[in-house]
Amino acid sequence: MELQRILAPDTRSATDKATALFGQDVLVISNHRVNGQTELVIAVDIHEQLSQVRQDLAVRPQSDFGEQLARSQQQLSPAKDKSAREPNWQTNEDERDYLRGREIVDLVRDELAAMRREFNLGQQTAAWQASLTPAAELVPLFTALTDAGMPTGLRTLLLDTIKDIPTEQEAITAIQNQLSHSLARPSAPMPQKGVHLIAGPTGAGKTTMAAKIANDAAAKIGQKGVAIINYQDLRFGAWSQTQMLSAQIGVDCFRADDAATLRLLLNELSQRSLILIDTPGVQMGARVAEVMSVCPSCKCHAIVPADASSATLKRVLQAPAAKWDSLMVSKMDESSQPWPLLEFMCHNSLRISAGSDGDHIGNLKHDLTTNSLLCKAIANFSHVAAQPMPADMELQVEAVASQRIFIPSTPRSIRGPFN
Repeated sequence: MELQRILAPDTRSATDKATALFGQDVLVISNHRVNGQTELVIAVDIHEQLSQVRQDLAVRPQSDFGEQLARSQQQLSPAKDKSAREPNWQTNEDERDYLRGREIVDLVRDELAAMRREFNLGQQTAAWQASLTPAAELVPLFTALTDAGMPTGLRTLLLDTIKDIPTEQEAITAIQNQLSHSLARPSAPMPQKGVHLIAGPTGAGKTTMAAKIANDAAAKIGQKGVAIINYQDLRFGAWSQTQMLSAQIGVDCFRADDAATLRLLLNELSQRSLILIDTPGVQMGARVAEVMSVCPSCKCHAIVPADASSATLKRVLQAPAAKWDSLMVSKMDESSQPWPLLEFMCHNSLRISAGSDGDHIGNLKHDLTTNSLLCKAIANFSHVAAQPMPADMELQVEAVASQRIFIPSTPRSIRGPFN
């Protein structure tokens, strides 16, 4: 293996150049901007290629002009074939870019629509909120609830719950009781056996989460019993990231570019105890449907950042093509206000199976629960620490005094079916 340096005006040109010189399986080490150009550092085994080039360039002294002309035409033929195939490759690349751009536009539209709904609801509840006269000790808590980035419907419900409570500690306890009643559910088991698919929006940390789960399983059942499959993730550097993480934890990784290849890989790896399928964020519903058509017994796990917006949560977790077996929460170390996630989980009974609290391969939370998310959120907007809920609160929840959370006429009725 040797390192090669490639310079080009942009990343796409540099990638095309690297692929043309060293093939589709070239391993990219780094990607940087140097003096206005993109610099790729790649690792290749060039000894065989150099010897082949020298052999092709060697000219025999006995050769005549006719032999030289025939050799030149043979060398030009692969270049012509490549140029004939290039428009098709360009078309596929343009199609992927178009689909990715279209999904981004749709996501922006969903975000803007959610912001308009929040703004309209905020205008409708502004007069009611201004008429509240809380106790002097509750004023900081009221301000914190307003500034916490909490969805308007949930904030209105909580303010109505604590408006007549005299002390802040009692108000925090009332908030915990109110939300814990709706969030109560058992935890989902960590993937340890069978075929499991991990899907979610771009940038949610799917590849890292798959590596963390594989590392945890490898410590229990052995590295040879675990495998990671990268399915149709065509992002630049995605396959290299999977390779590096798999090498770090010592498990095998494979790449499938279509459903037929995935079927062959699953058949070959049928003796493995745990198979994790990492999917792209682009066309998530279509990719999940393809995997389920190949392996109907596959378990599907959705992963979302802890600070995901309401529009992103609705787009991912209510995708018509997927039936989620559990929810995984990533980037908990980067989020301090998981209120949209908590509000969304009040609408369904989806269970949490794992959490990610950092980029290190060992930062996998096995004991993440909805109550731990709730305590984290409350502790971040109040100077009074949130009191931990009893350990059995996830399964056995006592009735609370206020039942507003179950009344359909409440703002954004918190309860509802999960599709």
